[in-house]
Amino acid sequence: MFGGFEGTRPETGAMTAVWACMTVALFVLAACGGPPSGPTMVVGGNQVIGIGGRCLDVEGGGDGGGTPLITFRCHRSPNQSWLVGGGQVVGIGGNCLDVQGGAPVNGVQAVLNPCNGAPSQKWNIANGTIVGIGGKCLDVLNEAVGDRVPVILAPCDGQPGQQWALE
Repeated sequence: MFGGFEGTRPETGAMTAVWACMTVALFVLAACGGPPSGPTMVVGGNQVIGIGGRCLDVEGGGDGGGTPLITFRCHRSPNQSWLVGGGQVVGIGGNCLDVQGGAPVNGVQAVLNPCNGAPSQKWNIANGTIVGIGGKCLDVLNEAVGDRVPVILAPCDGQPGQQWALE
């Protein structure tokens, strides 16, 4: 129970409870039974800001499985809104931050996929870094500052391309 709402998923018929739980406590997704499935707009989420003040962005605003993540000028659109908590980073469409193919391979593209609890969708956010599968960090390719720069998985090195802030 959280705030009087049972932490059930929408497919059980308790969408109102999950929505209310997410609205009340954006950072307590685990207590709410995880992110909702289906076409859901993230309301009141954070921007994840990286190198050069660019935001973590779902390319083209898509919410389909495997949509690449890039950096882009911050514009507060739904494709730049993220809920962070419970070991997950959830974006547009209620989909999760993931890596292409689900393996801890250096240089693999970060993508948005339906949340399924896979190890590649588990993230630890600490000291300005976002650490995922294999202990690798979310990284801006070549520490480039600009729009449409791919976001990848790389060995954690503390460089500016791996520094992120929630706003």
